[in-house]
Amino acid sequence: MMQSLRLLQVEDSAGDAALIARLLEKAGWAVRAERVETADEMKAALARETWDLVIADFTLPSFDAPRALELLKETGLDIPFIVVSGMIGEEIAVRMMKAGAADYLLKDALARLAPAVERELREAAIRRERRRALDALAAEKERLHVTLQSIGEAVITTDLHGTVTLMNNVAGKLTGWSLEE
Repeated sequence: MMQSLRLLQVEDSAGDAALIARLLEKAGWAVRAERVETADEMKAALARETWDLVIADFTLPSFDAPRALELLKETGLDIPFIVVSGMIGEEIAVRMMKAGAADYLLKDALARLAPAVERELREAAIRRERRRALDALAAEKERLHVTLQSIGEAVITTDLHGTVTLMNNVAGKLTGWSLEE
């Protein structure tokens, strides 16, 4: 069974966009792609749909990859962003990577496209799972705090050195201490 891939393409050439989609389909994805050419179209697409990946041409007539990456970052969405260009120098590629692009490829050397997409989708999944785990941990910590504060008995915990690390309000009232002290 083919894995689904929702692809947002920032590209002015319908032919180049179709080529990239075909290459990804040959690599085993069921690609559903949308092509945008302007900042407004990209903003609308990002607001309307959930995307797995953004692939952007470096230069378009009225838009470019640096601005597209900036727009993506402004949304706060964690979507892998790959730059594909007909001619991009190493300096520009490094600048894009430092700005947050996941990878860059030359249009005449797209053999790395499928492995780059696989890697970036895998890393995005790991980031999402890490965020979910951190959110769950924060929620559990909050539940523990609420539970601790609702206990009618004094509760004090210490580390191995005897330093107070946690206490509830009842313990604070009885001892006159606060954790800040």
